[in-house]
Amino acid sequence: MLFSYKWLKEFVQTDLDADEVARRLTLAGIEVDGVEDVTPEITGVVTAEILAIEKHPNADRLALCKVRTAEGTYSIVCGATNMSEGDKVALALPGARLPAGIKLKKTKIRGVASEGMMCSEAELGLAAESEGIMILPRNTPVGEDIRTVLGLEDSLIEADILPNRPDCMSIRGLAREIGAVTCALFRDKEVDFEEGAVAVDDKVKVSVEDTELCRRYTARVIEGIRVEPSPPWLIRRLELHGIRPVNNVVDATNYVLLEYGQPLHAFDLDRIAGGRLVVRKAVKGESVTTIDGRERPLKEGMLVVSDEKGPQAVAGIMGGKDSEVSDSTRSILLESAWFEPSSVRRTSRSLGLSSDSSYRFERGVDIESVSTALDRVTAIILELAGGTVARGMVDIYPTSYRPEPIGFRVERAEALLGVELADGEAENILERLGIRIQKTSITGHVKASPPCYRLDLKREVDLIEEVARLKGYDTIPETMPRAPIGAKEPGRLFELKKKVREGLVACSLMEVVNYSFVARDTVALSGVREERPVHILNPLTEEQSVMRTSLVPSLLENLKSNLSRKNEEVRIFECRPAFCMGEGGKTEERWKAAMLLYGYRWGVRWNQPREWLDFYDMKGVVERLFESLGIEDGVAYRRVVGENRLLHPGKGAVVLVDGREVGVLGELRPDIQERFQFPRPPYVCEMDLEALEEAVPEVRRYEPVPRFPESSRDIAFIVDEEIPFADIMDSILKLDTKLIENVELFDVYYGGNIPAGKRSLALRIIYRSAERTLTYQEVEDIHSRVAAELVGRLNVKIRM
Repeated sequence: MLFSYKWLKEFVQTDLDADEVARRLTLAGIEVDGVEDVTPEITGVVTAEILAIEKHPNADRLALCKVRTAEGTYSIVCGATNMSEGDKVALALPGARLPAGIKLKKTKIRGVASEGMMCSEAELGLAAESEGIMILPRNTPVGEDIRTVLGLEDSLIEADILPNRPDCMSIRGLAREIGAVTCALFRDKEVDFEEGAVAVDDKVKVSVEDTELCRRYTARVIEGIRVEPSPPWLIRRLELHGIRPVNNVVDATNYVLLEYGQPLHAFDLDRIAGGRLVVRKAVKGESVTTIDGRERPLKEGMLVVSDEKGPQAVAGIMGGKDSEVSDSTRSILLESAWFEPSSVRRTSRSLGLSSDSSYRFERGVDIESVSTALDRVTAIILELAGGTVARGMVDIYPTSYRPEPIGFRVERAEALLGVELADGEAENILERLGIRIQKTSITGHVKASPPCYRLDLKREVDLIEEVARLKGYDTIPETMPRAPIGAKEPGRLFELKKKVREGLVACSLMEVVNYSFVARDTVALSGVREERPVHILNPLTEEQSVMRTSLVPSLLENLKSNLSRKNEEVRIFECRPAFCMGEGGKTEERWKAAMLLYGYRWGVRWNQPREWLDFYDMKGVVERLFESLGIEDGVAYRRVVGENRLLHPGKGAVVLVDGREVGVLGELRPDIQERFQFPRPPYVCEMDLEALEEAVPEVRRYEPVPRFPESSRDIAFIVDEEIPFADIMDSILKLDTKLIENVELFDVYYGGNIPAGKRSLALRIIYRSAERTLTYQEVEDIHSRVAAELVGRLNVKIRM
């Protein structure tokens, strides 16, 4: 899950940077995959006020604006029409830099000097597209850096939150955990708004028929709202966390979902038949059209939220189309509830429907924060959309939460952990976690009452684990256990070596086994200059005086031996360790797999053309190997940069998986080919198995045969030669859509009418939905997004 560090710091007071917080969370059991700086590359953009708008003297569709900053007044030529005098805007002055490497300079437009540019959200990299320039609130100060005003300086923490810690699946929850781990002060947000005179019970009636599946249901009513696009700060926060903005009301519910971990839903109150909602089980024959436009037959027993006409939402999963918020909505009912996790899970699986809400309900939400989150979203909507909130709140909560105290013994904790705890240390740690401590008459024995959001704390050992986490696992001394010696279970590397051998044999390669000792001059053929070889103290011969740092030179010797015996069809590999001198003079051993191809592609056959093997044959072997290992995504190739003593300059590539270098492949350098007197260049590859190990999935995942037909579109464009194809693929596949199934390159063209330094590529993109047959317009829309992404991100030129 993604967490904005700037947002986290709104709840916890800490001076630690994001990387240090990530390190401490990982040590405390919250695994952090990475920290990414998401501050837009924007400089020289300040807030400004439009003083006057005049018609451009030489263009009907352009305007000449006088814009004021703290430094002075500027003349700006603008083509937008959505601004007016007195508006506050984002002004990029000459010398400013915008995302995608754009640098502004003073220019003339239709004979009139323009001293900058008033920016839109899209030009600032805050939205994929925008209509007109970005209009800031009227109270925005003039002359401030736009990054400060919009809060753009931020980092994203990506953490793996385990299913037993749903309390950390929110900004507020993770901030609370950071406060406990770092001893920083956690501060909750105060919510304050003014209620109207009309009581909520006069606006809507709510009842719950099954209080086991819905243990708490709260609701508020807001009237007189304006449904509009959300402000830039809200859009940015949602998009950073992978949520598509819709409108200010829906976005506010999603914002609080991220902030509090509490799913919420907004109904159009005017569409609730009879002004009454009932939380009940579905009856046989009922169905509901959800907000994604699909009609879903309901099974008897599924929990729904219904009005007098029928179900208006699948409880805890998704709302209904009939009562969704639209641009014409003026009154809304806000829902915040607690639904039984097992019920939500069963319904989600049965309908084949999952959502951000069901993801959290299935793991359990904080029943005591249901009303808190409702008040928070109410305050935000009142700020963004206006309106009047009805007095009071619908709160159906038959059985309030009562914590069950857990007995905790300090001596038991010391015995399990193998450490001595200072007086009061364990109690202090537990209190930092929000656990209420009650003393007993027995010294060292306390009663601990976990907070309602810690659903995982049920036994004494759970509390002891919390003490170990926050005290630090690194403070627990290492002791050798007394146990009989048994057979060691093979590790992942052992299994990987086995799979690599099987995969290469399946590619028609033959395994060879060579000595790990080689001659001194053979080590010079290794591709990495910095590796220091390990010298043998008492070598038997000079040809076996050092341990090899690479397997490729041995394969070259194998090829030379085969060619001397008139065997010109050589496809071999070796999977063995290589050695080098590490820090402190210690020998380091790393397992590698090396491959060599030489000869005709189809062999010497009367019915096949005699085509010589090339770079792409070796690349094909690598891709088939990765396929056999289950590595399907994240594979990229980068041209070898700098001097490489093994590969041909310009005909070698670095192999990367998930951005990490795992090997190299390419044509042998001409000087090495000449040294071995090879008639033609062989193609070699060497993989670091220990680096590759991290990329191999532990479990192979399979997908069912698609139920719905595909739709394909071709796109051709001209792009700089220097842009790697992997960047093009990433730009397409990173779009926020589940509809792109595959991207294939089917044509590459140079020369002719293609400018120098450019190339023409043609891609075939396969679109398919796992839920329905795509319409022509849906395919056209997403294909247009692909084209726009390529143009905006990589500056390609679409060929028609």
